[in-house]
Amino acid sequence: MYNILLCLSVYRSLPLVLKEKCLVQATSWTPCSRTCGIGISNRVTNENSKCEMRKEERLCFIQPCQTNILKTIKIPKGKTCQPTFQPPKAEKLAFSGCSSTQSYKPTFCGVCLDKRCCIPNKSKMIIVQFDCPKESSFKWKMMWITSCVCQRICNDPGDIFSGLKLL
Repeated sequence: MYNILLCLSVYRSLPLVLKEKCLVQATSWTPCSRTCGIGISNRVTNENSKCEMRKEERLCFIQPCQTNILKTIKIPKGKTCQPTFQPPKAEKLAFSGCSSTQSYKPTFCGVCLDKRCCIPNKSKMIIVQFDCPKESSFKWKMMWITSCVCQRICNDPGDIFSGLKLL
């Protein structure tokens, strides 16, 4: 049985949790490595049996890369953005030449008519199992988007200098 203690730090938005004499800590997840298609985000956490800081990875899927799908998004009359959309039907996910054992109908971040971009606002974690043609299967944690927000500041997640500003 775990003794769990929740407390909030002034400097963190994530709650701190005490599990079996280990103060569980984690950085925020990095932005997805890809703006379309399946990418990877990571964080550092000590939520493991040895309470050691380790890098943790998960899959992320912000938008499909097919531009024809993005053109079908209906933006409500009088609005400039549609924050989220879903594909018309569930499909298997493809990753590194392998495909998911189940079909999924994910929520994707949408598009705007102005220069804003839509990014994940809320998400949860799911486990996706993949089968490969010549190898055995494997499982990956995956960010499952539940809502997105549209904002004016749009950084390239692959650009490590995107946060720098000229003085």
